[in-house]
Amino acid sequence: MKRLATALLFASLAASASAAPGLPAGKWWKRPRVAAEINLTSEQAREIESIFARSRPKLIDLKADLEKKQGALQDSLEDPNADRRAIGAQVEAVENARAELQKARILMVLDMRHVLKPQQWGRLVQMQQEFRRERRERFGRFPERRRPPADRRR
Repeated sequence: MKRLATALLFASLAASASAAPGLPAGKWWKRPRVAAEINLTSEQAREIESIFARSRPKLIDLKADLEKKQGALQDSLEDPNADRRAIGAQVEAVENARAELQKARILMVLDMRHVLKPQQWGRLVQMQQEFRRERRERFGRFPERRRPPADRRR
């Protein structure tokens, strides 16, 4: 049961790790290379920083709420006398908290997107895709490349 609880917790944390779809992690608008690549103006950077600053408190609260609910679920799963109905309700609460956090993140990104010109947004998304591809290649995220050929596994 403890393994199941740990596995569920890690799965839920991994799912929530993907911060905002289509954007580099962190304050990308403050990275000189990114800003130069998309021709970000100082006014746009200020507006995006303002959007982030307004969104941050809510994101922090929603993330904390999600983590509390995940912790409570994990504790319940470790209880050998866990009630199926109660666990089901806690899973639903975790998923609702995750959905609220993701919604807030996406709405923040949408507000940021409205500050950018379409070509700036397109280049930003393209850069994120390139970064992910490079990271996968660098860290060997292609399992088929790491496995020995079938005839050598025996």
